[in-house]
Amino acid sequence: MNKRLYGLILLATLSFTNNAAYAEIYRWVDEQGKVHFGDKVNGNQQAKDISQDVKLKNLDHSAKRTEQSLQQIDLRQQAQTTETQQKQSQTSPKAEQQARQCQVVKERLRIMQGRVAFLDENGHHVKVTEKERQQRAVTLREQVNKLCR
Repeated sequence: MNKRLYGLILLATLSFTNNAAYAEIYRWVDEQGKVHFGDKVNGNQQAKDISQDVKLKNLDHSAKRTEQSLQQIDLRQQAQTTETQQKQSQTSPKAEQQARQCQVVKERLRIMQGRVAFLDENGHHVKVTEKERQQRAVTLREQVNKLCR
């Protein structure tokens, strides 16, 4: 195994221990040039005490930071949800009215596309040229574009 892997194993092992449970940590190189870490020196190897070097590096505050971050995210989401609900409650009647108007205009435009007869308020037939019918269809399309976003 290489030095990096031994170091990672050591760090993983130390991260699960309590600060009070730290013992001396030794580092040594064997005859084959492999680096070893441990709480005891194996054999008569010359080992260096690296306890102070790794003590502060192995403190794990990530769980506490993660919890704080999650709480902040929850608070932001609650605030956004409340704001969204308030906006929806304020604009809901207006949005419903616009949706109804959109449907009415779409239906009128659909009718205008085919053969159509125009009647006045008394129910009498009104003569309309093809150009006037086309202009009314253009006006209805503009209303659809405006109301039906």
